[in-house]
Amino acid sequence: MKANKYIYTSVIQQNYGHGWEDNSEYATTSNGKPIEQTTVKATNKEGQPIEKVVSLLSHDLIEYRRTGYATRVIYRKLPNI
Repeated sequence: MKANKYIYTSVIQQNYGHGWEDNSEYATTSNGKPIEQTTVKATNKEGQPIEKVVSLLSHDLIEYRRTGYATRVIYRKLPNI
């Protein structure tokens, strides 16, 4: 099997006042869709508990935004050496 030429990642960055710093990195497909997923407990409209599948990137992004610092997600394409 042929190896991919590039590695695709999404990176959560935060700005603490000294420029943007990388916090977390997540593997993605070539079009930017996160690969890793997790389940989250939620409630539906009737108030019944359900489990919802979300990407790990989305789940962690919510947690980082709660800190109050400027937060962004960037997409990286790195050579697969």
